[in-house]
Amino acid sequence: MKLEFAEQYGNLEQWHWWFRGRQRILDQVLRRELDGVVSPRVASVGCGPAEGLAWLSSLVEPHGQVVGLDLDSTHARNLGPRMKYVLGRLEAVPLASRSFDAVLALDVLEHLDDDAAGLQEAGRLVKRAGLLLVTVPAFPSLWGGQDEVSYHRRRYTKRSLCQAFERAGLPSPEVTYFNALLLAPIAMIRWMHRLQGRAHQSRSDFDGSRPGLANEILAGVFGAERHLVGRVPIPAGVSLLATARP
Repeated sequence: MKLEFAEQYGNLEQWHWWFRGRQRILDQVLRRELDGVVSPRVASVGCGPAEGLAWLSSLVEPHGQVVGLDLDSTHARNLGPRMKYVLGRLEAVPLASRSFDAVLALDVLEHLDDDAAGLQEAGRLVKRAGLLLVTVPAFPSLWGGQDEVSYHRRRYTKRSLCQAFERAGLPSPEVTYFNALLLAPIAMIRWMHRLQGRAHQSRSDFDGSRPGLANEILAGVFGAERHLVGRVPIPAGVSLLATARP
């Protein structure tokens, strides 16, 4: 990811509709999948700024722990007694095998040359019968400026994501689309940029965003999908979510 954009992430994760909506959805999925696990240990690999881990703190109460892993030392900060930040590469994680109840790889695999190697390492960290949760951007046809500034290698289909799990030697995941309610406007904007020859311009989707009413409405629309994801089939969306029990 371009440095100037990466430095904005800590702030964006606090208020931007995309992060807040995604957090609401993932919180619901995690609480359902970890039902019955008391004080879980959760790792988020390739997590970016430490501020982006704060939403997980209530999930691990009262005695669990959240561990964030990222390569960039500028993201590392101490956020509290149940939060820990570790520096390292996803392809060679400096953490013990089978040591976490849940491992998250949230919009990480698309950055890796070898996504299967990253998945294999993430799966190695999961306890027996624990949870591996992965999100990635969907549909190569939605490629746009955000993919460029983020140095994405690819966008995924359901099939290509399942193939990455297979290459990693992991069980076949349950896969669903999400960010479906906003798919149509996002697709229209990106396809319009493609027609205008702007699909490969290095301009972030977050440029020009501001806190306010429009941001709150979008966060509410996106976050409302927490009632649908994992419960009803979602035929298409801007992103994919996969869960597996390595």
